[in-house]
Amino acid sequence: MLQKEKPSETTIPVIKSADDLKVFLAKNYLAQIKNFFGDERRAMKFMSSVMAAVQKNPKLLGCTPTSLINSFITMAQLGLMPSDVSGEAYVLPYRINDQMVAQFQMGYQGFITLFYRAGVQTVRADVVRKKDVFTLKNGIVSHEIDPSKSNEERGEAIGAYAIGIVNGHEIAKYMNKKDIMNMGAKFSKSYGTAFTPWKEKQDPELWMWKKTVIKQLGKLLPKNDSIFEAISIDNEVDGKLPKVEGLVDGSNLNMGSFLKENGHEKPKITQVEAAQAPTADGNQQ
Repeated sequence: MLQKEKPSETTIPVIKSADDLKVFLAKNYLAQIKNFFGDERRAMKFMSSVMAAVQKNPKLLGCTPTSLINSFITMAQLGLMPSDVSGEAYVLPYRINDQMVAQFQMGYQGFITLFYRAGVQTVRADVVRKKDVFTLKNGIVSHEIDPSKSNEERGEAIGAYAIGIVNGHEIAKYMNKKDIMNMGAKFSKSYGTAFTPWKEKQDPELWMWKKTVIKQLGKLLPKNDSIFEAISIDNEVDGKLPKVEGLVDGSNLNMGSFLKENGHEKPKITQVEAAQAPTADGNQQ
């Protein structure tokens, strides 16, 4: 847990530039950030990466200071870097009602990073297609793919699985298409929108499927607080919130605390200010 209360709007000065953000984080949270990463060099790299992320997407500076700071502190708490290259985690700006709000989002690679830290020797995830040779027996996955065939030639996607090797033992999780899509419908507010990454046309490698089974695999691994916290954050918005209207894009909006603090019962997300939200593998749509 954070060792210091998250800031309120009244305690944060107006942040108009990346330098303002850097000064505030250095003055108020540098000690915590160093503690989260356990290494001063990596903490300094995180600070530099935050600056780069804001400079690349200046619309973040139009977000409420509380949401902006909290999003980056959440990322630091998990020991992840803001990077379009690594695909570990992101902070994206959204317009909710008449206010811009920054939103932390886990990336596919972020879960992989946390798994390795938890002692998982190997992690892999893949999609199963109709013409593949695939069996699942007593929790053991066997999957043969003809490398000469394209995805189209392999047939429609019918499921996905993730495998982790822990202390030499294989732990696997398989989900069929119906169960995966049901998870998307439940947890992703972008699921039914035109630009959702849940559509294969927008996500031909089906990274959202892989991210889904990776998250479920995490629940089967030996208890690890960082992994459970990451899964909880990624699932924050589910049936607890009312259906939002006018959502253009962006999955897994973690708006619970913001809405509660600001008294909104029926939020309206009119547009995503970022060009496009990233897919699970970290690529911009």
